[in-house]
Amino acid sequence: MRLRNYITATITFAASVLAPSAEAYTEFNRYGTDPSTSDLALIYAGGEQRPQWTVDEIMPYVIHTYSDGHKDWFFDSFLVLEFANSPKDLGFQNGVGRNYATKADWEWLLDRQLDGAVTSIEQAVSIGKSTLGEPRMRHKIVMAMPAPIKAQGKNWGELNGKVLDFDTEEDRFQACKWFVTELIKRFKNKNFKNVDLTGIYWLEEGLYTNDNVVPRVNDWIYRNCLRSYWIPYYANNEQFKFNWHDKYKFDVAYQQPNYFFERSTPMSQLEAACDESKRYGLGLEMEFETQGTSRLQHDDPDSYYDRLVDYINVFKKKGVFEEAAVAWYSGTKGFLDLARSKDAKNHEIADTMASIVARRQAAKAAKAQYPTNAIRDLALIWQGALRRIDWTPEQFEPYVAHTFGDGHKDWLFDGYLFLEGDIDGKIRFIPWSGFEGANKGHWEWYLDRLFEKGKSLDALDKCIGKLKNEIGDPGFRHKVVLSQLIPVPGNKHWGQLNGKDLDFDVVDDQLAACHWFINQLIDRFNAAGYENLDLHGIYWLDESFVDNKYLPQKLSPFIHEKGLEFSWIPYFKARGYERWQEEGFDIAYMQPNYAFTTPTNPVPAKQLDEACDIARHYGLSLEFECDHYSLSQTPNSLQHNMWNYIDAFERNGVWDSAAIAYYTGSKAFIEMVENPSPGNRAIMDYFAKKIVDRRSNPKLAPASCCKKDCKKTEK
Repeated sequence: MRLRNYITATITFAASVLAPSAEAYTEFNRYGTDPSTSDLALIYAGGEQRPQWTVDEIMPYVIHTYSDGHKDWFFDSFLVLEFANSPKDLGFQNGVGRNYATKADWEWLLDRQLDGAVTSIEQAVSIGKSTLGEPRMRHKIVMAMPAPIKAQGKNWGELNGKVLDFDTEEDRFQACKWFVTELIKRFKNKNFKNVDLTGIYWLEEGLYTNDNVVPRVNDWIYRNCLRSYWIPYYANNEQFKFNWHDKYKFDVAYQQPNYFFERSTPMSQLEAACDESKRYGLGLEMEFETQGTSRLQHDDPDSYYDRLVDYINVFKKKGVFEEAAVAWYSGTKGFLDLARSKDAKNHEIADTMASIVARRQAAKAAKAQYPTNAIRDLALIWQGALRRIDWTPEQFEPYVAHTFGDGHKDWLFDGYLFLEGDIDGKIRFIPWSGFEGANKGHWEWYLDRLFEKGKSLDALDKCIGKLKNEIGDPGFRHKVVLSQLIPVPGNKHWGQLNGKDLDFDVVDDQLAACHWFINQLIDRFNAAGYENLDLHGIYWLDESFVDNKYLPQKLSPFIHEKGLEFSWIPYFKARGYERWQEEGFDIAYMQPNYAFTTPTNPVPAKQLDEACDIARHYGLSLEFECDHYSLSQTPNSLQHNMWNYIDAFERNGVWDSAAIAYYTGSKAFIEMVENPSPGNRAIMDYFAKKIVDRRSNPKLAPASCCKKDCKKTEK
């Protein structure tokens, strides 16, 4: 138990007061996993007693140098944590230090960690890319949150002019809520390119004084689109560690076997920790240290080397390395000490651990790739608002087929996403600051616009029929995706369903409105009897999860019951993008948001490559982006940005292996046809040829459906 010297007395007393209950715990009968990480290295950083964590000091955790001299990537994720600033006898959790950390201390620690260890990890990864190439997985950061100490009372500090009293659960929660928000802001301001903030860790390994605070904190972390992490100790902790998910709402939890540190601890405890973890859905922590009384080093007179060997052998026997998320505790600087060691056996066991991590990452990375879809090329059609074009059959033609420079025509997109954000700039279908949101009558108005005869869907159907007579059958069915308008929280005047006034601050009412709207979409689509269109899916219109955090996850099963897919297109690094699958989506497309760069609002060209990299590692597709400014005749034309997208997608393998969505502003392709300059002709011919070639690529062959529980059948 790595904090034994600090908190044994506290735990013993609390355990005597809160004895383990006889309640039944949910059995998972599988190890816990983490969709975001493979192997999480614990980095103790911040306290003045710790290493400074320079780039050289952190490098052995990022890149491993094997005994034969070759190098390879090591850990893909890092938990940055601190429980004390020892020189000041200051504690960031219960039972540590005689002085309690204040708000100013929390801020000091956060800045020290971001400026120190996290910045060094960012720089080490950059160095690694220059020598080893791209890593198998993107590197992630989990940041520990100081634990509010109940006994601290009123000396933590103020929030919004109020002195917080940690004797109350509400004030402890408010302090944690503030920390989460502050961490996200400060991390974002660092503009790291090589590491992503993926989660927040609860520092205390037992939950005796914050039993009721933790679920609320984890809910707030979830609402901010991050994961919550926890690593409970082994003994006398059942009522907490086995309730990690159901009661305390952690996303990922690893159990400490606590076998390494005492020779009197039997191997049966290590094996029991594995069995318990599998039964109750936890990952495992690998444990060793190179300082203190239980030192790993093989050349130490009292070496604990054999006990780490036991961990490796038992984890292999129990299937941990094949099935479980693993956290790696190495004391203050275990892997740094091993890297600096002169003893061959120390390097040998470090090589063994690095090889295990490399194999685990390779297996996980093999699953991280661009997704394909039954729709290869999905064109976004902005339709509905009063300022939009009517979308007649003639207006649709540049989006359905392309006429090449030599005069021949060929089919273009195989899918179309119909979407709209507002009616007149004031009445909005998505959350927007200062606006309440559309009501039921506005939703019905949009439905009427969508299914209007001679326009929109009907016009697309007629356009495809006309072109079939001209250039023959395309060899595929054109599919459409329709948007779910967003029930905006705070809107208490949407209207009635079944005689009940809906309140969009109530999730069940939001869900009821969505169910009604989707049924309307399906019924009207079926009644229209389109000859050339299939309804393929529903699109979540909001590009982030800030406002309707839980709704997509709750709505997804209903959409699948209707035989449809659920899709999403988050903006670049929108909150929640990396957990899109957990939120119930079948496919998601990352917006690079590079197309709109201007001299006064520059976006670095490398953001295109970064977007591709992020999308591949998190299993997203990409959105191609252009608009009116992509025309060659437009003043301050940005047509070169469109070429940059084409080149970046080629460079990163997007054209060859991913489903793609296409944002073209309101009607850029129509304007390209209406303005046939040499530049416009050249880029449209090249672009259209890409899409035509994608149809013959076997790697992009249409899939039946992304979701196992979807009842969709292809025609």
